[in-house]
Amino acid sequence: MITRKELPEARLNEKVIESIRRFASQLAPINFKVDIKPDDRAFVQLKNILDQDVSQITQKISEGKEYPNFLQDEQLQDKVMRIMEMLISNPDLIKHMYDFKISGAENDNVIAQLHDHSIRVTLLAISLGLKLRWSVISLVNVGMAGILHDMGIIRTSVFPDLAKLDYYLPQELENFVEEHQKLSVDLFGEKKVTLLPFTKQEIVHMIANHHRPDMNDMRHKTTILLYFAELVDEMITPMPHKSRYNFNPDQVRKLGDRFARRNGLMNVLLALIKIYKGKGLSWQIVTEIISLFAMDELLVEGYEERLKEIVDFCPFNSAVPYPPAGGNSLPRTIYCNNSLNPDFSCEHMSQVKIEIYVGSGKVKSYNKCGTLTERVHKLNKSGREEAEEIKTRERAEKRKEVAESREEAQAEASEKAQIEINDNDKGETPTT
Repeated sequence: MITRKELPEARLNEKVIESIRRFASQLAPINFKVDIKPDDRAFVQLKNILDQDVSQITQKISEGKEYPNFLQDEQLQDKVMRIMEMLISNPDLIKHMYDFKISGAENDNVIAQLHDHSIRVTLLAISLGLKLRWSVISLVNVGMAGILHDMGIIRTSVFPDLAKLDYYLPQELENFVEEHQKLSVDLFGEKKVTLLPFTKQEIVHMIANHHRPDMNDMRHKTTILLYFAELVDEMITPMPHKSRYNFNPDQVRKLGDRFARRNGLMNVLLALIKIYKGKGLSWQIVTEIISLFAMDELLVEGYEERLKEIVDFCPFNSAVPYPPAGGNSLPRTIYCNNSLNPDFSCEHMSQVKIEIYVGSGKVKSYNKCGTLTERVHKLNKSGREEAEEIKTRERAEKRKEVAESREEAQAEASEKAQIEINDNDKGETPTT
């Protein structure tokens, strides 16, 4: 038995945790799982570990290298981190996350990817909720569901070899989706989490439907929000499997088979525009996602087709968008692939150079295409203008809705007051 006497400063540290992992089979009937009793010092140590995880992931997002940066707004980031602090100060959630991390010690890489994915989903969902001006209480609930939504994967029949999902047929993938959603709910239910009944029901609903929500169910807006945050993160980041099941089979048939695999952010956002444009809350969330990632240009009608027209204009078939079309950033320039040839000349080619990383630490210097780069700039500018027009219309519509609601409330109050006056008049005794 390990007591405080055996622990340095009576606290868990990385060395002790590693020892527990190594000798877990001798300490507990379940390998790599050790239950800890509530202990303030232990919770502080575990919270410090989770704080470091959140801090590292937030740093990577802010750097914008490994992951597109949706936390560019410092005020937004500050608000997000305050809500995250509320979340990871919850002892029940700390135990959940600790249990998830240490239970999968034999499969560290898989668990690490799922763990980081859950934290990124939570950060993105909270950011979206703040942009939508949802209440802090709602966002704390979304955050808890975001952190816990995929924990049931460790109990699926395919775990830990999740790469087997790449060979599943569409219906088998749907079965896996349903299975891990249910198991995540079961796992959440097994833990003693102190929550109000309504709050618990809301979190259960989010976890149980985070891949296949009812988009018309306005009673569970938080589930729809979590769905979009989960979809975006899982589609654009490395996972233990290449297949993606975020778009349902009908949507994949409409969008193309490439959306059953990992994709770039630009492609994912264009797909969401194609599916959800003009569709109430879903469209509102999609436009906020686009805004968060600073890709408002995509809102211009037919962006993908118009970009292709620009590239196809090159008579030498040597125009290349940069950053690459379909990646995690919008193309900002066009360079000429033939410009490496000193004998090549073209009236559209400028003398401005652009250095492109080609792998293995090598960089090549290409000439920009002046004509096509200018056209890309105009396309992006028109997209930003259209995005601003959309936001202006939405603000006007919202003001109109608020005004109409206020008028209806006033009319109802006036009608009620008139009814009361009439009732009083009827009840009066006539004087003689």
